[in-house]
Amino acid sequence: MSEHIVKIIPKDPFCKVSEPTLQSVKTFLETRIHCDFIEVEFNEAPVFVDCGTNLETISCPQCGAKLDFDWWGNVMDEVADNSFTSLEAETPCCKKQISLNDLNYDFPCGFACCLICIYNPEQIVDDKIIDAVQNILGICIHIVEAHL
Repeated sequence: MSEHIVKIIPKDPFCKVSEPTLQSVKTFLETRIHCDFIEVEFNEAPVFVDCGTNLETISCPQCGAKLDFDWWGNVMDEVADNSFTSLEAETPCCKKQISLNDLNYDFPCGFACCLICIYNPEQIVDDKIIDAVQNILGICIHIVEAHL
């Protein structure tokens, strides 16, 4: 049986939300969403927050060209070697400097220092819940839906 995980991350990959604030969001979500469980994760540097088996393509945000997974993997290795202190890379298509966080991932992915994972929610995490989470966090968020 596959797992469906809704991952909530800050839009800014370097944003660090305090543990008490993330715990407040977790408590709020536990009262609003029926699911298996909710986890909170903290990291010193951004980590890649993937969509699992949903990832089909990656494209350039500047020119729209489809990017090769081998190119992306090599760039990911390079930024990992630098502990993700910078997410900048030059695209092979239009030679523009971009953040790996700004690539067009289909399905959405991103980078984050902190995240909240909702495992197997029984309902859609709708705009009302997303707005409430943004208000508690005081930042804009991004949703990554993963299937494993």
